[in-house]
Amino acid sequence: MKAFDSVLAATEASIAAASHLGVLDAGAIEVLRHLARTIDAIADGDDEDKPKSLDNVTIPTYLKACDALGLTPAGRTRLDEKKESPGGKLALLRSANSTGRRSA
Repeated sequence: MKAFDSVLAATEASIAAASHLGVLDAGAIEVLRHLARTIDAIADGDDEDKPKSLDNVTIPTYLKACDALGLTPAGRTRLDEKKESPGGKLALLRSANSTGRRSA
C-alpha cells in the first residue's frame, strides 16, 4: 500500500478508486475533501485561522463521511449488503403486505 503525504492526498486516492461514487455523491465528496484539508491544516500548523490542535469532532466526522461513502471496510460491507437485497425496504414491505394481509 502506498504511503501518502497528507490526508487529502489519501482521500483523493480513495475517491478515485471508488467506482460506485457518482455525481449524486458530489456534495458529500466535497464535504469529505473539506474535512481532509482541515485535518491537514491543523496537523501542519500552517493556517493561522485554524486551531493548533485537533478537536474531538473533525476526525470522527471525517471517518463517518468516509463510512457513508463506502470508503471504509464497514462502509463497503453495507454497500455490498444493499446490492444483495433486491428492491430494498420498499420491496420488502410490499412483499409482506401482499402475502400477509388481505385487502378489505
